[in-house]
Amino acid sequence: MKDKIIEQSTLTFSNDLSKTKITRKIIDKMVVALNDHRIDDIGEFFSNDLNWFGNYGCGTKLGLKEFQENWQVPFQKAFSEKVCVDEVRLFEGEWGAAFGRQEAVHSGIFMGISPTNKKVNIRYMDFWQTKDNKIINNWVMVDFPDVLRQLGVDIFKGEGWEKFDSQKNIIKEYSLDHNEIESFIYRITEEIWENKKVENIRNYYSSDVIVRSPSITTYDCDTVVKETYKTLEQFPDRQLIGEDVISFGSTKSKYLSSHRILSTGTHLGDGFYGKATGKKVIYRVIADCLIVNNKIVEEWIIRDEASILNQLGFKVSDFVEQRISDGTFKKNDIEFTKNSFIKKNIMSNCENTYAKKYKEALTNLIEGQSFFEKKAYERSAQLYWFGGELTNTIEKIYEKWNLFLSCFKILKCEVSNSIALDQNNMRPRAALRWRLICLHNSNGFFGLPTNKEIKIYGISHAEFGKQGIIREFILIDEISIWKQILL
Repeated sequence: MKDKIIEQSTLTFSNDLSKTKITRKIIDKMVVALNDHRIDDIGEFFSNDLNWFGNYGCGTKLGLKEFQENWQVPFQKAFSEKVCVDEVRLFEGEWGAAFGRQEAVHSGIFMGISPTNKKVNIRYMDFWQTKDNKIINNWVMVDFPDVLRQLGVDIFKGEGWEKFDSQKNIIKEYSLDHNEIESFIYRITEEIWENKKVENIRNYYSSDVIVRSPSITTYDCDTVVKETYKTLEQFPDRQLIGEDVISFGSTKSKYLSSHRILSTGTHLGDGFYGKATGKKVIYRVIADCLIVNNKIVEEWIIRDEASILNQLGFKVSDFVEQRISDGTFKKNDIEFTKNSFIKKNIMSNCENTYAKKYKEALTNLIEGQSFFEKKAYERSAQLYWFGGELTNTIEKIYEKWNLFLSCFKILKCEVSNSIALDQNNMRPRAALRWRLICLHNSNGFFGLPTNKEIKIYGISHAEFGKQGIIREFILIDEISIWKQILL
């Protein structure tokens, strides 16, 4: 065996390197055609004598007709809304290669599994050989076992070799999944809110999902659906513009996402904010989700209620007083704040370098260690504060925090979750979910001191520049604070 030389790469011995541009052009156009779901005329790109070699479970298709009838047709019956995303492409002569994912909805029978209407990611690798401006051979690996996993079937019955993976390898894998996570979060948000497919919430949220906010905690998917309908009745033209998704975890198991949204709408219906005013509003929301096997099992959400009320013509304290007097807000509402950032499902090892940096910067600022904070922020830093305010420069940011915190004696500052992301040619970003336990003991922004213990819940995002934090987004539910003060 030692003396035997094994011949390698025999299929590319006669590769015509002058054909690279032609091959690239064929593949580029072919992928566009597949995304247009073309079947009958796909022969524009594939030879009639095509050989299509798939991995076990996919089969081998000899000739264009078999490829169309025994691959394209059943695939599109099983998966609708299919979009192919090549993440990498390489071309050399008459050969091309790619790997990527197809995003699709399981709307037909697949491997004996009835339609679930779940959104799935179908991972693949492709090698193509071209001749005479057509693809003549196509070698394909499609990760059907992972698709089945997303549909709730583990064909390896727990014996997959993922069990041998070290935590170090898992963390490396996590970072590669961010594009899929971001795509999933953006797509379901648009589908549910802007396309008004509210009932599809049931496809993406577990039946016993826990949704926590500083105002209320709910424990089932039915309530999420009902509350979504109520919001759309008040703001029927609501749009949710995704600003960022910071995530940590793996689509193959579970992950955390922190989704920052710029929400717009017109107040056209009666509801929580009173009689319809016809006024347009724009405000931020940050929603943290824990997702297991493509189902949201826990969500933590904060809306910029102060910004909404200001634009509708209310002062937050006056609004809360009105709702207390008419019986909408009751004393036992404050009990809900105790559940705001509890976690039922624990996800460990989330913190990386930037998550730790942001956690230290925020806690130091809140606890008054400004000497350390000035090294954490850039001089030109911007702060997007709750109430829709924008503050520029580090000095003004300190003034804003000092004005807010001067009403309270900080008894405890704790961070529930800190994650960060450094990829996609963007600045490194971090997300924190945090709580302050305070004593309302001083006159100021929140009126005369009541000496009540107040719990303040926040979710925040930060972007890092060359020397420190360059942009920061702080969301706090001001209604929740005033309820605790006034009730």
